[in-house]
Amino acid sequence: MPRFTIKRVRQALRDRERGQGDIKALHGELAGFNRLRIGGLRVVFSQHPGRVLRLEYADTRDVVYENFLRLTEGRPAR
Repeated sequence: MPRFTIKRVRQALRDRERGQGDIKALHGELAGFNRLRIGGLRVVFSQHPGRVLRLEYADTRDVVYENFLRLTEGRPAR
């Protein structure tokens, strides 16, 4: 990712710690994951015990879910 995009993601994660940000739980085949919207970028993440977030995938909104599903095919159920 370009350096500017990385800075935007880091700032969005800091905002999330303060309870801010556009976050939604995903449904269907992506249940168990959440998305964070940062402009035209979507970050798919999972939440783990404590304050641990695992960033799973990031891409533009037009392809993020399709590409992430393709990458997770064959991955064991969570």
